[in-house]
Amino acid sequence: MKKLQVFFFILFLMTSVYCQDFDNLMTKKQIDCSDISRSSSFYFMKYMLVSEADSAKHLLNYWENRCGMREPIFRAKILLALSTGEFSDSLLPETSLNHIFNYQSRMDMIKSARYYLYDEHKSYYGYIPPGEAFDNFTRQIASELKASYPPESIEYILAEFYSDNYDLILTKIQSKLLEDCLLSKKYYEIVNQYKKMPEFHFSFLTGIWIPTGELFKIGVHPELGFQLGWKQKRINYDFTFSIKFGSAANEYSARRDKKSDEWELTDFFFGGYAGFEVGGDILARKSHEIQILCGAGYDGFAVLLENKEENLKPSATSSFNINFGVAYRYYIKRNFYLGLKVKYNIVDYSLNKIIDFTGNPLSIHFSIGIVSNATKNSNLKTMEYLQKR
Repeated sequence: MKKLQVFFFILFLMTSVYCQDFDNLMTKKQIDCSDISRSSSFYFMKYMLVSEADSAKHLLNYWENRCGMREPIFRAKILLALSTGEFSDSLLPETSLNHIFNYQSRMDMIKSARYYLYDEHKSYYGYIPPGEAFDNFTRQIASELKASYPPESIEYILAEFYSDNYDLILTKIQSKLLEDCLLSKKYYEIVNQYKKMPEFHFSFLTGIWIPTGELFKIGVHPELGFQLGWKQKRINYDFTFSIKFGSAANEYSARRDKKSDEWELTDFFFGGYAGFEVGGDILARKSHEIQILCGAGYDGFAVLLENKEENLKPSATSSFNINFGVAYRYYIKRNFYLGLKVKYNIVDYSLNKIIDFTGNPLSIHFSIGIVSNATKNSNLKTMEYLQKR
């Protein structure tokens, strides 16, 4: 009986200890990045005010190790380096532009007073509430630092960005004076990735078809058509469809069947073309493009209509078409252009022996077209890319 009493006494003591441990666990506050960021931002301001750069540097390293690189830490490191004259490209990680976009988003939030966005995305904004002491302090420091650097330098542009012109940095880093700066290189790496995205292409064509050689006897004819394809980098890939129409300028001889000995005089003419074309930019500058073209397709035109009274079938001649030429485009807007295209077509309409003459036509087309990719355009607009194409 005594042993049983001792057992229950020990069990009671152990239960009491465990309960106390759980109580401690339930009531003890866990330190998180919200606490660390709030305290670190306060001590950063304190160290900067008393010019303790080494302490500020150690503090920022501690803050980054505990919470990861976040926009407020990136901003503080840049401003600290600018204040000590130690700024270099090594301070710009791969995520530099992400931090720049993050800060712009923060400033837009302050400007529009949409502070509820911070409550929904505290981690994204580095656990530093917008528009409070840390933001005001860094803007003041950045404004003072601008005077220490020449206006064309990356140091000045960063100080300006964190002071009062947060919406100009993407435009300014496109300057040729900064092409060797790491931030500019990272910017163009992203822009070039977007520029490589393929774009949908569609255009209406109108123009004239001008035969040469013996074919010239049937005269010049109007031509209508369209192109459908895509553009990637500086290459256009298009399917082309067109029709040409109008009576021949002079009557010519044709027959219903290649084995027939009977030739008929006709001035009828109605033709079409279907093919594939590749165009490469040899000059692309702002709103202007000049392309070299080459293509292949199937071409032909009807020469004799059906004659039901005499039970005569219609007749047409056709040929493979190899063509090449040049094109010019002027972009009225980024994705909308007016163009002019001149092509030389190598054909032989006499191959199927419906007519006994041929020649290589010249085609001149005016075009109205669009070249567009909504995702690409949106991304380049976000990057504030200045060039037209």
